[in-house]
Amino acid sequence: MSTKRIYLTPFETTHIQYLHKWLNDERAIQMIGRTPLAYEEVVQEVEKKRMNNDLILGIESDEKELVGWVFLKDIDYAHGRASIGILLSSESRGHGYGQMAMEQMIDLGFKQLRLNKIYLTTRGINEQAIELYKKIGFITEGKLRNHAYVDGKYVDTYFMGILASEWNK
Repeated sequence: MSTKRIYLTPFETTHIQYLHKWLNDERAIQMIGRTPLAYEEVVQEVEKKRMNNDLILGIESDEKELVGWVFLKDIDYAHGRASIGILLSSESRGHGYGQMAMEQMIDLGFKQLRLNKIYLTTRGINEQAIELYKKIGFITEGKLRNHAYVDGKYVDTYFMGILASEWNK
């Protein structure tokens, strides 16, 4: 039995073409809550993250294939907190890459950046992600009722967080 691993690598400009495809995936649009984006808009979004000093990393598989990206944004050193986000290619979902990438990024945030809290928001319909976040150790801190409109109906948005003191990896 082989153990799959992932590696967090610098997110390069050449990776934007893949991100453009992933962001325009039908499921990603539904879960993230975006409209389809033109390539230039994705370039602008990545540049905005870089200008904001967000930590953006690519997720590579054992086969050196880029399978997603993970990032810490809104990094606030004064208050010791940041928001985490992740997106995997549709082909890479369900293989454990998301959990491994999130755990590595959380570890980096707590141990290297010395953050006290990492948080996220997710839609209530994204049940697979919510279960993953709970498995990792995130606690549901709040629910915004009927906060997003998806496929003709309103859905809840959850605010989840994990503290450095709760992280024992």
